[in-house]
Amino acid sequence: MPMFSNNTKNMRVLLANPPWVIGRRYGVRAGSRWPFTLELRDKDQRDYVPFPFFIAYAAALLKRHKKKVVLIDAVADPIGEDLFLERVNNYAPQIIVFETSTPSFKNDIRIAKRIKQNLKKAQVVFCGTHASVFPFEILNRYDFIDYVLIGEYEYTLYELVKYLEEGLDLKDLLGLAYKRETRIEINKQRSAIRHLDDLPWPERETLSMYKYNDGFCDLPKPNVQVLASRGCPYQCIFCLWPQVLYREHLYRKRDPHDVIDEMEWLLSRYGFKAVYFDDDTFNVDSDYVEEICKEINKRKIKIPWAIMARPDLMNEKVLKNLLDAGLCAVKYGIESADEGILKSCGKNMDLDKARRMINFTKKLGIKVHLTFCLGLPGEADHTIQKTIAFIEDVRPDSLQFSFATPIPGTAYFNYVKDRGWLDSTNWSDFDGNNRCIVRTQELSSKQLEQAKIDISHYFNLQ
Repeated sequence: MPMFSNNTKNMRVLLANPPWVIGRRYGVRAGSRWPFTLELRDKDQRDYVPFPFFIAYAAALLKRHKKKVVLIDAVADPIGEDLFLERVNNYAPQIIVFETSTPSFKNDIRIAKRIKQNLKKAQVVFCGTHASVFPFEILNRYDFIDYVLIGEYEYTLYELVKYLEEGLDLKDLLGLAYKRETRIEINKQRSAIRHLDDLPWPERETLSMYKYNDGFCDLPKPNVQVLASRGCPYQCIFCLWPQVLYREHLYRKRDPHDVIDEMEWLLSRYGFKAVYFDDDTFNVDSDYVEEICKEINKRKIKIPWAIMARPDLMNEKVLKNLLDAGLCAVKYGIESADEGILKSCGKNMDLDKARRMINFTKKLGIKVHLTFCLGLPGEADHTIQKTIAFIEDVRPDSLQFSFATPIPGTAYFNYVKDRGWLDSTNWSDFDGNNRCIVRTQELSSKQLEQAKIDISHYFNLQ
């Protein structure tokens, strides 16, 4: 067993996206706005692997300040639990950071406990969405968890490492929950990061860069995921990151020159064939979108790229500029084609304009991927039929359906819980790709699961 010295200077830090495999399914959490599991393909092939932005930014920030840090992404790599533990033990970190989520929480706790049994002097830190909602409960129940980072945690983690190395009092460290003797202390909330350009580019070089993939609409591989902005001003009750990680509906943008500097560097140095901007809502600010397009054209970057956006925020001019700059595909989040559902869940989308912009996007030759969510408040047989009719009308290039999953910390969780519409309190069931755990006034969770099966057969979805 590795031994630690008493020296707390230059502490070894390990950040992890730990393994999450259940039978023939693997899970995605870090980098995913809705943690869920997918079926493994032959030889452990993983078709969708999101880039773990927050732990990668946190690692880069620690490195900027000359801290000793290793990042392990056991979802992308992928490595099994035993090999993961072996790598952790070999590095012998003094601080171990796990990004966790609601459906992976039991899995993550079990692995963290195994690590603590081997590395008894290591400080174990939990962060991510589930930890941000339940810091007291986690610290109170699990004696092997030492700290919880609440919300956006890049600066919180850096300061925690600094405070521990220098022996400083933790009481003023924003966004931290910790144990002080027999008490659990939850410090004041840290504001969302206002100036994203103050962060270094995320750590990538020590990760398996070419295993990350969000190749919807046949986006070429290898593709790379980049964030140009964080946050969303809209109030969707089910949306996880704005409510739990950012804790403010604040839209923040990077300098477009710096964004394209990063894009250009990734393309020239590592040979990526496409870029996906995985912003919460890429097109909140049309002027900013046009600045991005101008910078791409100015540098004569000629590769396909894609975005996630709201169709009702688009217009013909912006779409033409996007096409001219190389946009080849777009994800549009629709959720439902019923106006009542969109109003009740806070989406408030203009469906008529959405339909026009989807059709215009396709007319330009930009591929369209639509996302829908079954089981939101007001869902019934006739609303599902309206959604099917909408899809048949606009004919997207690809689409996906998930179950509306009330992750703790969201207004949606409180909404369904208060009405008695939550069918499970087992966190492992909160997997919106594999199981429905809510019901509506008219449909049971089983009926919603059957509806997803029927829709998948109807549209020949994988």
